[in-house]
Amino acid sequence: MQITKAELEIMQVIWESGRKMTTKEIMEKFPGKKTTTILTLAGRLLDKGALKSVKLGRSHAHEYWAAISEEDYKKMQTKSFLHSIHNGSAKSLISALFQDENLTEKDIEELRAFINSEADSYD
Repeated sequence: MQITKAELEIMQVIWESGRKMTTKEIMEKFPGKKTTTILTLAGRLLDKGALKSVKLGRSHAHEYWAAISEEDYKKMQTKSFLHSIHNGSAKSLISALFQDENLTEKDIEELRAFINSEADSYD
């Protein structure tokens, strides 16, 4: 599932709310955007299976909720990136991070601790 940057903004609002949101509530989070834009983005997310909705009454109002959690979406995107860019090699990804010197000492310590704790769970 590929979500555009604009669609991701909608998803983040819903994920952060942790609940179902009405069209109006979503619109309030994007005061500079037109209703038609929000409805179009929500429609695309529904088509992609990222959102679910129910119509409220006779109006055009809907109530939306996430069909996929933020964590699951991140996992999917990470796996896709890993496979398409690094041929499925986590070592290649981590090596690329180290080569560009994007990691701080704190990042390295956190990674080391994470890898060690994960390795312990395989024993």
